[in-house]
Amino acid sequence: MSLTTIKKSNLASDLIILKGKLESEGITCYLKNEFTTQLMHYVPTCEVELQVLNSDLEQVEKIMSAMQV
Repeated sequence: MSLTTIKKSNLASDLIILKGKLESEGITCYLKNEFTTQLMHYVPTCEVELQVLNSDLEQVEKIMSAMQV
């Protein structure tokens, strides 16, 4: 199972809408470093990464393009 990061942010809340849209389309998503950033929110280099399976990348790109993300 290979994952690709499609978007990064210092706050998990910035990624929630996109994650919800992708999951509503049947795409499994993961938030890497979600809890680390909640504990270490004062560290600017600590980012949350929205990741998807490599096999879903083509569909994800179409969705993100339609959302203008």
